[in-house]
Amino acid sequence: MKKLLLIILVLGGAFIGGSYLMTGRLPWVQLSAEEQQVAALREEFDLMKRQWREAGRAALSGIDTSSTTEMPLAKLEQLEKALAERLPALKTGEARLQATQLQREIITFKAEIR
Repeated sequence: MKKLLLIILVLGGAFIGGSYLMTGRLPWVQLSAEEQQVAALREEFDLMKRQWREAGRAALSGIDTSSTTEMPLAKLEQLEKALAERLPALKTGEARLQATQLQREIITFKAEIR
């Protein structure tokens, strides 16, 4: 019985620790509405970066990728505009920090692709 309890405690601790390492939050702490908005923008940015990389791989194989590279660039401009509009309205410090980091990543990515 003691071994079973010990195993349950160790597995629970591993789950909580792993979750904290992966997300930076404890599993029972929810994101605020502003943080959810910034997280949605980050997901869009990650998707756009994947599309850009896929188009780059296709270009290396000799496929015409002019149309597939224009779409991620248009999404990048929309994403940057949406982030710039939302950033001044963010009230929580964590959401502001995440938005600022995302803005820096977008600027860095734009510099890399140009």
